[in-house]
Amino acid sequence: MTDTVRVFLSVDIEDKDHLSRIAYIQNKLDRDAAKMKLVEPENIHFTWRFFGDTPISKVESIRNELEQIRFSPFTIRIGGVGAFPSKRRPRVVWIGVTHNAEAMCELKTMTDDRLGNLGYPPERRKFTPHATIARVRTVRNKDAILRNLEAVSHESVGIMIVDAIRMTKSTLTPSGPIYEMLWEIRAVKE
Repeated sequence: MTDTVRVFLSVDIEDKDHLSRIAYIQNKLDRDAAKMKLVEPENIHFTWRFFGDTPISKVESIRNELEQIRFSPFTIRIGGVGAFPSKRRPRVVWIGVTHNAEAMCELKTMTDDRLGNLGYPPERRKFTPHATIARVRTVRNKDAILRNLEAVSHESVGIMIVDAIRMTKSTLTPSGPIYEMLWEIRAVKE
């Protein structure tokens, strides 16, 4: 048995209508313009923090630290398609948050502050709430992929209640990752 697990913190998108809408958007992506791997709908989530291979004892320490966070449930609107590092040079295609992203950022800051107590420094990149929907392997036609991303850039998915942060174990397999929730920190309902 291994002493480490590959883990990340996330806010999961579970609503079946939202996932169907995201699948619809994924299917609108022009796979002739770029070779891309779509993320399976059941694996789509807002990544909070990727830890990678982490000692099991550290995963429990993270849980104990994050249990100190108190937050109320809040709503966001999922929508707006973008790409990292840019639409001109896409490697990751994502769906973002078009309403109340600041609440996501506040919760992320609270999480980072608690993780700092365990020696995890804040991430260098500015946090942009997003859920990866595709990974671009190669771009065949830059102009076509740019037009395609612009065409779906204003797509909307719907309103979601954020009421939990989850620690998820990721097992890599040849057919794609397998995710298993280890634990969650729930919002405090007032």
